[in-house]
Amino acid sequence: MTEQDSGQERDDHPLRRVSLRNFESLIDQQVRAAEEAGQLANLAGAGQPLKLDDDQHVPEELRAGFRMLKNAGVAPPWIELQQTIRAEQAALAPWLTQTNARWERLGSQQRAVAREEYAAKLRDLNKQISTFNLIAPPAVGQLPLLIIEQELKKLG
Repeated sequence: MTEQDSGQERDDHPLRRVSLRNFESLIDQQVRAAEEAGQLANLAGAGQPLKLDDDQHVPEELRAGFRMLKNAGVAPPWIELQQTIRAEQAALAPWLTQTNARWERLGSQQRAVAREEYAAKLRDLNKQISTFNLIAPPAVGQLPLLIIEQELKKLG
């Protein structure tokens, strides 16, 4: 076989003649054939809008992996951590309200204990926020750290 013959074979290969127009036509032909055969009748979700995931904040190269995790009922670690942070922030608000409601009845030692407990909760939350900021994809953005001194002013 000469070089010219092998070059001729490559040019005659059926896939070399497939253009975008031909490719779309092949897909359309197969879909039409499946419809005519009744293979696309009574599919689950037929006639309903597609439920597209909002993964615009996920980098393109991670989307397939994240979609597989989601389908398996597992979230990426940074999403689970973000949910934990939000839950702890939500739990901290009523704790602060209840502590402030009884603040006047507390002695100085009890106030110091409450202040230290609140500071410990804030430090723990900041650790979680820092971890989130390190592992979350850049497109998601960073969560702001709590300024403990300012937060402590809300107590009492």
